[in-house]
Amino acid sequence: MRPDSELISLVYLMEDPDPVVRNAVKERLMERGEEAIDQIERYVIPEAEEAKKEKYISILAEIKADIALDKLSSLLADPQPKLDMAMYLITRIADPFVNDVLFFQSIEELSDEIAMEISEEKTPVENVEIFNYLFFKRIGFKHLDTRMQDSEKALMDRVLLSRGGNPVTVTLVYFLLAGAVGLPIYPLCFPGGFVPVYLDNDGKILFYLNIFKKGAIFVEDTLRQFFEDIGMVYSPDSLRVEQERALLSIYAELLAFVFRNNGDNVSVTRMERVVSVMGGKRFL
Repeated sequence: MRPDSELISLVYLMEDPDPVVRNAVKERLMERGEEAIDQIERYVIPEAEEAKKEKYISILAEIKADIALDKLSSLLADPQPKLDMAMYLITRIADPFVNDVLFFQSIEELSDEIAMEISEEKTPVENVEIFNYLFFKRIGFKHLDTRMQDSEKALMDRVLLSRGGNPVTVTLVYFLLAGAVGLPIYPLCFPGGFVPVYLDNDGKILFYLNIFKKGAIFVEDTLRQFFEDIGMVYSPDSLRVEQERALLSIYAELLAFVFRNNGDNVSVTRMERVVSVMGGKRFL
């Protein structure tokens, strides 16, 4: 379907010198939704003057990011929002042109591959060891950009496809795929970081996982050593097992940090809005 006359008019009003008009145009396009934005991108922008295309694309990117933020806010009304959808929406807020088909297809294909190998008949340790082998060896996820400067190694859609990312994003993918195949792995959070833990049916920690060592399993007796290895002070009173939604805040915080290092203030502002929607609590 080609754009109707209203959409064509809205496109040209996007660059009106009056900010009131521009805001009204933005609100109307948000009301019309993503289908209208797609029509503009497909039919109007290619025919626009070359000098105006970049500006139109930039304006539409902001509108798409705002639409995604609204969807995320609605999704978060659920105490246990779908982790894959929430991660996708945060990625879309950061990069409004992310490919949704590739994002969810990547998750489905990877989780299907892993699900074939683990089962309820196996012990938690056996299942996690299988998961670790598949995640780090067969599929080949690896840590890159340990200083967390590169947005391509931080955005989840890129990491899902390339299998390489900074340590935080790789760990977030680890949580995402573990949850998708039914492994009860949650973040044990502390000021400045988190560590994956495996919970039993009563919500008690069975064991801990060291993502820096390819998901190596360790127990509470060596927790102090783990903190020393990552350069953190061990303080048992500061440890708290969080639900999956904490991972969303961690992802937004990470992206804000990377974008800030790159001087991308527009994207930093978007991620700070995500953190605010999440309630403002910080974990990194």
